[in-house]
Amino acid sequence: MTDQPKPKGGRNQSVKRKNPPKPAEEPGTALWKKVLFVSVGVLFVVLMVVSSMGSSWLNVFQTVKPGAVVMTDVTIRDDQNRPVLTTSETIYSAAIKENRTVFLASPFTVDAGLAYTDPVMTVPIIAPQSGVNYTLFGEEYNAIATGVVGMHPSGTKTVPLDTNVTEERNYTAEEFDQLGGDFGNTSIGDEMVLSFVENPEALYSNTTTPTYALRTTHVVNRTEDSVTLSFSLATADLTLSQVRSQ
Repeated sequence: MTDQPKPKGGRNQSVKRKNPPKPAEEPGTALWKKVLFVSVGVLFVVLMVVSSMGSSWLNVFQTVKPGAVVMTDVTIRDDQNRPVLTTSETIYSAAIKENRTVFLASPFTVDAGLAYTDPVMTVPIIAPQSGVNYTLFGEEYNAIATGVVGMHPSGTKTVPLDTNVTEERNYTAEEFDQLGGDFGNTSIGDEMVLSFVENPEALYSNTTTPTYALRTTHVVNRTEDSVTLSFSLATADLTLSQVRSQ
């Protein structure tokens, strides 16, 4: 019988085994994982931004209630949609370039919903010259104070001002010229700035100096010997910038 060859002595010879193949990912699984990772990253960034803002971002959800003290930008326009008083430097500059009669003021601080009982209110003017006031009728200011109720920070609204104010006055040609007008060259729609006495009692006092506030008017009618000026203002564009207290 033939002898079988014996294995040589030494190290045991090991047989390399292949790992079992990994199951292939289902189509779209890798994409969903990427989307999940990106979404988590974006959420983390958003949370970091919100936390850095503290609680101020919640102000956008505030609703102005009666009695709140708010700050608002205001642009008051006449019945031809021309701005006559504004807190916006952009609107002011554009109107000046068009040779309009317009005044610039600081943003209004308003007691929301609280009635203003005086017949007139004066607003300090900062341009075209400072140290002068602009006259608003009490009803007009009340329309603004009522209009901010229900608004949110950064919200906008246009409120009518002339609902209860229809102030017109007729002037003869001579009276109009004495006011500083030019009757011969005046047309309907022309603007004119007049002054109101802020302290009427000073007119009868020898110790008090009268102070004056300005008011924009415009010609609404003209005949051969007279003109009619309207002192009414039509609308106020409001942009609520801040709720100081509720």
